[in-house]
Amino acid sequence: MPFLIGIIAGLVLPVQTSINTKLKNTMQGSPFLASMVSFTIGTVALLIANLVQGNSILIAPNVFTTQPAWIWLGGALGVIGLTANIVIFPYLGAVQTVVMPILGQILMGMIIDNFGLFKAPVQPFTLMRLLGIIVLLAGIFMIVIKKHEQTESQRGKHIWQLVGLLAGMFQASQTPINGHLGVILGSSGHAALISFLVGTVILFIIAGITDHGYFKVKNAFGSGHPWWIWIGGALGAIYVMSNAYLSPVIGAGTAVILTLLGNLFGGVVFDRFGIMGATKKHITIIQYAGIVVMFCGVVIIKLF
Repeated sequence: MPFLIGIIAGLVLPVQTSINTKLKNTMQGSPFLASMVSFTIGTVALLIANLVQGNSILIAPNVFTTQPAWIWLGGALGVIGLTANIVIFPYLGAVQTVVMPILGQILMGMIIDNFGLFKAPVQPFTLMRLLGIIVLLAGIFMIVIKKHEQTESQRGKHIWQLVGLLAGMFQASQTPINGHLGVILGSSGHAALISFLVGTVILFIIAGITDHGYFKVKNAFGSGHPWWIWIGGALGAIYVMSNAYLSPVIGAGTAVILTLLGNLFGGVVFDRFGIMGATKKHITIIQYAGIVVMFCGVVIIKLF
């Protein structure tokens, strides 16, 4: 069951990114307002889910005094990851928007596992894991690098690929942080709620400053916009809550690898068919082969 949860959690991420990109476009291209709305909806969804499940939504005072300060950083890291994905999506497409953060997640996940950062279970970095990462990198380059000579616009994508890589490293750090918070609070759903609430507060502040208020939000309520632009936050809540549950159980690195499978499948489908307003992109044989190579890398890391 944890493996299935991880794959499903990964599958919703490219869906959420595409939805939030559409939401951003309705708000005159503001990524912070789109992230703010998405986080707000996710917070409300998690609040309702926790109340229905009978979970406490309060925090014992001793948690603030006895636990490390980093347990509250999950929401801030989620803000960086989500907003970065919205920003890079138009430049890289669904596949690369998934692949580059995944690379960052894998690298950071291995570091977290090896050193047991953020109270994550220690899983030593072995030679077989190194081989698996090398295979993964080979698959990623097969997907990202095209056979034709790079144009000026292609070279300009490198900065967005780097942004995606760093965003993935932040997202990987969010997983064990929320996982440990879930252990402290006794509920992964409660931890996800706190993470989203922190992220929402941060985004309200940032969006208020960068966009000089929130008046652009009203544009999203105009006629002609699809209903599904409002469900990105709920999908993000599923992703965060699932990873908060998985990290203490199977380790941050393994949780990242499982979500990788769902991420890749979703990214390829969105690029191939242009679902939910995404620009249709031709997927080459080399790129399909790259996905197979990446899957082999996942198997090596998981089995050894």
